[in-house]
Amino acid sequence: MVERPNVVVVGGGGAGAQVARALSAVLNPEEYNLLLVTVRPYYTHLPAWIRMSVTDEGGLEDRAHITYNYLFHNGNGQFIIGKVASIHSEEGDKDGYLVLENGDRVDYSVLVLTPGSIWEGPLDIPDVKKETVEHLRAWRKKFTESDDIVLVGGGATAAELAGEIKDLSPTKRVTIVHNQDLLLNDAYPKYFREDVARGLEKREVEVILNDSIVDMDISDAGIVKTVNGRRLIADLVILCRGPKPNTSFVTLVPGTLSETNHIRVSATMQVFNYPRIFAGGDVIEWDEQKQVTKYKAHASVIVENIISLLKKRQPAALYPGSYELISISNGKVGVDTFSPACVQTDLG
Repeated sequence: MVERPNVVVVGGGGAGAQVARALSAVLNPEEYNLLLVTVRPYYTHLPAWIRMSVTDEGGLEDRAHITYNYLFHNGNGQFIIGKVASIHSEEGDKDGYLVLENGDRVDYSVLVLTPGSIWEGPLDIPDVKKETVEHLRAWRKKFTESDDIVLVGGGATAAELAGEIKDLSPTKRVTIVHNQDLLLNDAYPKYFREDVARGLEKREVEVILNDSIVDMDISDAGIVKTVNGRRLIADLVILCRGPKPNTSFVTLVPGTLSETNHIRVSATMQVFNYPRIFAGGDVIEWDEQKQVTKYKAHASVIVENIISLLKKRQPAALYPGSYELISISNGKVGVDTFSPACVQTDLG
């Protein structure tokens, strides 16, 4: 009996789950095995974690962990719960295999890399569900017991976290230290970035721009120093510097990863020099903000091109990129939304 080749997806987050689900609808289970390798047996809703890490209000724990019970169409797919340690593949149109941290080997005919990002602070979520309970309990205790909280980095995570802290207690002093002229980054227009800052400042969040903190250690006097010499009172310092691509296991030829350790792909979402390996989601080197709203488009291109590849046709679907849009909550007070397709809204 001829063994069916494996189509393997690594990562069950916002990109990987969509790729796996779409593949399960079009792959013939009599011809191919569809495997999803993921470190957790559930999808983690990261925006909910920002609030959950501050308060238990709303009981979001169960809703933020979304099971994969109905991910595959007609059950056409299998899960492998584990973490990839390395990829083994020769350049060119070749099959390869993965080695997991437990030593297991997973062969593939086609591989999709969607392992997501590595986060800091409250969003550095343990892989084991039981450990997430202690993780949340520890962070909630920190927020409850701290009066002077400094957030290092001024992206969307810091902005939303500041709002949640002010919801917990308006008297807590929150400071955001950001190394740019405005909050967020220049993917968004000046007026929107200024509006996000104004919403936070209305809640007495201090926003310090064009500055940063290198030494995160709080002195015995309860002080942290900025690069520009400011002395900030702090009893809790939280890193909110943005995610990093989870690509340490991508052991392919030099040049596969960019200087920022993102995976270099063509517009077909194929990894350079590896036509049987695709990548999508947070980990690709692409000039766009890393957001789950874009990953349906990633998945569409990847799946169409995988089917072409399996039918021995040249992959022709191209990813054109996506326009930027974002919604940033200010706790329960309001939401700032930017989209080029509509007028900016401020629901605060």
